[in-house]
Amino acid sequence: MKKFFLVVLLLFLIAGVGGFFFLPDYLSKSHNSEDYELLVPSGATLTSIGNKLYEEGVIKSKLWFRFQGEEIATKIKPGTYTIEAGATIEEIYEIIQQGEKEIPIIVTFPEGFILYQFAQKIEEAGLGTVDDFITSTDAYFKENYSDEVNSDDLYFKLEGYLFPDTYHFSSKQNLSDVIGVLVKTMEDLWTEEMYSKMNDLGLTKHQVLTIASLIEREAYNDEERETISGVIFNRIDTGMPLQIDATVIYGIGEGKEHMTRVLYADLERQNPYNTYMNKDLPPGPIASPGKNSIMAALNPLEHDYFYYVLGEDGHVFAKTYQEHLRNVENYRKNN
Repeated sequence: MKKFFLVVLLLFLIAGVGGFFFLPDYLSKSHNSEDYELLVPSGATLTSIGNKLYEEGVIKSKLWFRFQGEEIATKIKPGTYTIEAGATIEEIYEIIQQGEKEIPIIVTFPEGFILYQFAQKIEEAGLGTVDDFITSTDAYFKENYSDEVNSDDLYFKLEGYLFPDTYHFSSKQNLSDVIGVLVKTMEDLWTEEMYSKMNDLGLTKHQVLTIASLIEREAYNDEERETISGVIFNRIDTGMPLQIDATVIYGIGEGKEHMTRVLYADLERQNPYNTYMNKDLPPGPIASPGKNSIMAALNPLEHDYFYYVLGEDGHVFAKTYQEHLRNVENYRKNN
């Protein structure tokens, strides 16, 4: 009987020694069967990371993870990391010291986009939420333009100041940086000659961008931009209301939605942007104009046109209201 117990004890000792040699190897490997995405927030510790990995079944011992990683405990960097299936904890330690990799993000903002659409594109690209983008544009406006632009009636304060183009951003850029790039691109477009033309017209940059946004929303093609610009100036100079449908659309949607059709009842809905009810320019831009529209706003074509209606290949212009009515009737007959 004594001999039996000695044999059993020997077997346990052998098993224990074997476990001693094999256990570290077992604990030093991850046990996820698929790649695992690990989010390391700012301020995370080796203990909190180990707890998370243990709870998710990636590692078998959070104590071993913490004990083995003491040397890198102060070198952890926040980010989102991919832990490949079967990775060792040494590889995990190495990954969480690297910091999140910079990922290039390409975003295109078409000409005529409203600021709210910029915000939606930013969210789709993963650079920030719609609400955070709008809040950041308000902050940028307050810091850079509040002294020169009256923002009382503006739905979105930086409307028209974000230049439409294709941009190459980085996943590490914050919203303030992104907005700075969008605005700086518009500002860098302006030359001394453009400022000179602006002053000759007796306008501010805000007014030029407002006129340019109207042209952007109204023009059918590049060839008619300066002609439409001339119509806008003719109406302003003679005290006529602009009566531009695009301003009604922007006002009713409060800068967020675009209607596909304007009804007669909409023309009588009072808001600061309704250029049927209010004379002169609206409080601010109704979209982001491209370079051609900005140049057209600074170079209105001199003519006697006061009206236009969409035809087959662009707008048909008229000098008198009677002529305009005939053009409208022709449009209805052909459509």
